[in-house]
Amino acid sequence: MKVAVEDSALNNMPYVGGAGLNTTKTCLEGTRTEILDEIISWANNIGDNASRIFWLHGGAGTGKSSIAHSIAHHFDRIKRLGSCFRFDRNQTGEQHHEKIFSTIARDLADCDAQMRQTLASTIRNNISLRNTKDIVQQWKEFIVKPAMEGIHC
Repeated sequence: MKVAVEDSALNNMPYVGGAGLNTTKTCLEGTRTEILDEIISWANNIGDNASRIFWLHGGAGTGKSSIAHSIAHHFDRIKRLGSCFRFDRNQTGEQHHEKIFSTIARDLADCDAQMRQTLASTIRNNISLRNTKDIVQQWKEFIVKPAMEGIHC
Protein backbone atom coordinates (compact mmCIF):
# COMPACT_ATOMS: atom_id res chain seq x y z
CA MET A 1 0.00 0.00 0.00
CA LYS A 2 2.87 2.37 0.87
CA VAL A 3 4.39 2.02 -2.63
CA ALA A 4 1.00 2.75 -4.23
CA VAL A 5 0.71 5.98 -2.23
CA GLU A 6 4.28 6.95 -3.21
CA ASP A 7 3.56 6.11 -6.86
CA SER A 8 0.41 8.21 -6.83
CA ALA A 9 2.21 11.27 -5.47
CA LEU A 10 5.21 10.90 -7.77
CA ASN A 11 3.15 10.16 -10.88
CA ASN A 12 1.46 13.52 -10.45
CA MET A 13 4.73 15.47 -10.60
CA PRO A 14 5.60 17.23 -13.85
CA TYR A 15 7.99 15.12 -15.90
CA VAL A 16 9.65 15.88 -19.23
CA GLY A 17 9.43 12.75 -21.33
CA GLY A 18 12.07 12.41 -24.01
CA ALA A 19 14.56 14.74 -22.32
CA GLY A 20 16.82 11.94 -21.14
CA LEU A 21 19.38 9.61 -22.65
CA ASN A 22 19.04 8.90 -26.35
CA THR A 23 21.48 6.17 -27.37
CA THR A 24 21.04 7.03 -31.06
CA LYS A 25 22.83 10.32 -30.33
CA THR A 26 26.00 8.87 -28.82
CA CYS A 27 29.42 9.27 -30.41
CA LEU A 28 30.43 6.78 -33.06
CA GLU A 29 32.39 3.87 -31.59
CA GLY A 30 36.08 4.73 -31.25
CA THR A 31 35.64 8.50 -31.69
CA ARG A 32 36.20 11.29 -29.16
CA THR A 33 37.86 8.79 -26.84
CA GLU A 34 40.18 11.36 -25.26
CA ILE A 35 37.40 13.69 -24.08
CA LEU A 36 35.17 10.76 -23.07
CA ASP A 37 37.98 9.26 -20.97
CA GLU A 38 38.67 12.67 -19.42
CA ILE A 39 35.03 13.13 -18.40
CA ILE A 40 34.69 9.58 -17.07
CA SER A 41 37.87 10.05 -15.05
CA TRP A 42 36.53 13.37 -13.71
CA ALA A 43 33.18 11.79 -12.78
CA ASN A 44 34.91 8.94 -10.94
CA ASN A 45 37.18 11.27 -8.94
CA ILE A 46 35.79 11.38 -5.40
CA GLY A 47 38.76 13.13 -3.82
CA ASP A 48 38.24 16.12 -1.55
CA ASN A 49 40.00 18.40 -4.03
CA ALA A 50 38.10 17.10 -7.06
CA SER A 51 36.38 19.69 -9.23
CA ARG A 52 32.61 19.40 -8.84
CA ILE A 53 31.78 20.93 -12.21
CA PHE A 54 32.88 19.85 -15.66
CA TRP A 55 32.10 22.49 -18.24
CA LEU A 56 31.73 21.01 -21.70
CA HIS A 57 31.61 23.85 -24.17
CA GLY A 58 32.12 24.53 -27.84
CA GLY A 59 30.47 25.91 -30.92
CA ALA A 60 27.30 24.57 -32.49
CA GLY A 61 27.81 21.23 -34.16
CA THR A 62 31.05 20.33 -32.38
CA GLY A 63 29.62 17.21 -30.70
CA LYS A 64 28.72 18.38 -27.20
CA SER A 65 25.38 16.58 -27.24
CA SER A 66 26.91 13.37 -28.60
CA ILE A 67 29.56 13.48 -25.89
CA ALA A 68 26.93 14.06 -23.19
CA HIS A 69 24.78 11.17 -24.45
CA SER A 70 27.87 8.94 -24.63
CA ILE A 71 28.76 9.73 -21.02
CA ALA A 72 25.18 9.13 -19.87
CA HIS A 73 25.11 5.86 -21.82
CA HIS A 74 28.40 4.75 -20.23
CA PHE A 75 27.09 5.35 -16.71
CA ASP A 76 23.70 3.84 -17.55
CA ARG A 77 25.40 0.62 -18.69
CA ILE A 78 27.25 0.33 -15.38
CA LYS A 79 24.11 1.21 -13.36
CA ARG A 80 25.48 4.55 -12.12
CA LEU A 81 23.26 6.98 -14.02
CA GLY A 82 20.87 8.76 -11.70
CA SER A 83 19.38 11.01 -14.36
CA CYS A 84 20.09 12.61 -17.70
CA PHE A 85 18.35 15.82 -18.77
CA ARG A 86 18.89 17.66 -22.01
CA PHE A 87 17.37 20.75 -23.54
CA ASP A 88 16.31 20.85 -27.16
CA ARG A 89 16.28 24.24 -28.86
CA ASN A 90 13.40 22.97 -31.03
CA GLN A 91 11.19 22.53 -27.95
CA THR A 92 11.63 25.89 -26.20
CA GLY A 93 7.87 26.52 -26.12
CA GLU A 94 7.32 23.49 -23.90
CA GLN A 95 8.94 25.20 -20.87
CA HIS A 96 11.19 22.23 -20.03
CA HIS A 97 13.33 24.49 -17.85
CA GLU A 98 10.41 24.71 -15.41
CA LYS A 99 10.41 20.92 -14.99
CA ILE A 100 14.12 20.18 -14.81
CA PHE A 101 14.40 19.33 -11.12
CA SER A 102 11.03 17.59 -10.86
CA THR A 103 12.14 15.36 -13.74
CA ILE A 104 15.59 14.70 -12.27
CA ALA A 105 14.07 14.02 -8.84
CA ARG A 106 11.64 11.49 -10.34
CA ASP A 107 14.52 9.73 -12.08
CA LEU A 108 16.53 9.59 -8.85
CA ALA A 109 13.49 8.28 -7.00
CA ASP A 110 13.31 5.41 -9.47
CA CYS A 111 16.77 4.21 -8.48
CA ASP A 112 16.77 4.83 -4.73
CA ALA A 113 14.09 3.76 -2.26
CA GLN A 114 15.03 6.39 0.36
CA MET A 115 14.90 9.17 -2.24
CA ARG A 116 11.54 7.85 -3.42
CA GLN A 117 10.09 7.78 0.09
CA THR A 118 11.39 11.24 1.04
CA LEU A 119 10.27 12.85 -2.20
CA ALA A 120 6.81 11.28 -2.03
CA SER A 121 6.43 12.40 1.58
CA THR A 122 7.50 15.94 0.65
CA ILE A 123 4.95 16.36 -2.14
CA ARG A 124 2.11 14.01 -1.11
CA ASN A 125 -0.16 16.63 0.42
CA ASN A 126 1.29 19.69 -1.28
CA ILE A 127 -0.08 20.09 -4.79
CA SER A 128 1.38 23.58 -5.02
CA LEU A 129 4.91 22.35 -4.35
CA ARG A 130 4.42 19.34 -6.63
CA ASN A 131 3.59 21.67 -9.53
CA THR A 132 5.75 24.69 -8.75
CA LYS A 133 7.58 26.37 -11.62
CA ASP A 134 10.03 27.90 -9.12
CA ILE A 135 13.24 26.04 -9.92
CA VAL A 136 14.96 27.28 -6.75
CA GLN A 137 12.20 25.74 -4.66
CA GLN A 138 12.33 22.59 -6.81
CA TRP A 139 16.09 22.33 -6.26
CA LYS A 140 15.77 22.65 -2.49
CA GLU A 141 12.71 20.44 -1.98
CA PHE A 142 13.10 17.83 -4.73
CA ILE A 143 16.88 17.37 -4.82
CA VAL A 144 18.69 18.79 -1.76
CA LYS A 145 16.20 17.75 0.94
CA PRO A 146 15.94 14.11 -0.20
CA ALA A 147 19.71 13.96 -0.79
CA MET A 148 20.35 15.11 2.76
CA GLU A 149 18.51 11.98 3.86
CA GLY A 150 20.90 9.90 1.77
CA ILE A 151 20.49 8.70 -1.79
CA HIS A 152 22.58 5.87 -3.15
CA CYS A 153 22.25 5.90 -6.97
